[in-house]
Amino acid sequence: MEQNLSKVYVLTDAKNRIVRCEGGYTTPADLSGWVQIDEGTGDRYNLCQSHYFDGGLYTADGIPRYALADGAPVLRSEEEIEADRLPDLETVRAAKIAEMSAACNAAINAGTTVQMPDGTQEAFTYSTADQANISEMFMACLMGAESYPYHANDEPCQSYTAAEIMAIYGTLSMYKTGQLTYHNQLKQSINAMETVQEVQAVTYGQELTGEYLVAYGTLMQEAQAQMQAVISKVGGADATG
Repeated sequence: MEQNLSKVYVLTDAKNRIVRCEGGYTTPADLSGWVQIDEGTGDRYNLCQSHYFDGGLYTADGIPRYALADGAPVLRSEEEIEADRLPDLETVRAAKIAEMSAACNAAINAGTTVQMPDGTQEAFTYSTADQANISEMFMACLMGAESYPYHANDEPCQSYTAAEIMAIYGTLSMYKTGQLTYHNQLKQSINAMETVQEVQAVTYGQELTGEYLVAYGTLMQEAQAQMQAVISKVGGADATG
């Protein structure tokens, strides 16, 4: 007596990993994209969805255990399975860029130390509110003000001269420009990286290299020249920071 053979089919993903197994009683009506890998009789073939692959198609955490090679299923290595547990490059890249953006904003908000015309140093934060206040002082000086009240970090309010205000504005403005320009070049370098490990190793403040360092240097020189031209027009101090 002739027995009817049940065929076993698998479906693979873009990485050739086997993601589904059907056949026998569960043979798909549309077999487009499916590959026949075996045929036979009994539950192994009639109920291949749950009986054909020893240990199941997936690991406990949902990683495909088998791949299709030359039309036949092969058990993937532990190294291949472990690699699938790593997040994909685009996900890691997006997270790293967001992390670097937050670090850039934090660095700007923290501000920096300003060397005053008399050689002393004072530290200023540069949050959005600080930027508005310092810009207001700067504009007042452009309009002819000879002094303006403000305060350094954790210090009482005092009257700063126009020259001191130029030093404060010039230094902090260039500091912000430096952070934004650095962040932009760091982002460009992250987008050019080809492995998850490279991207994950990036930290804010690390040295730029190659074309990104060259671009940073060129842009900062241009910004510095423009800032110095503005400061010089109102007789302020050098804004080199």
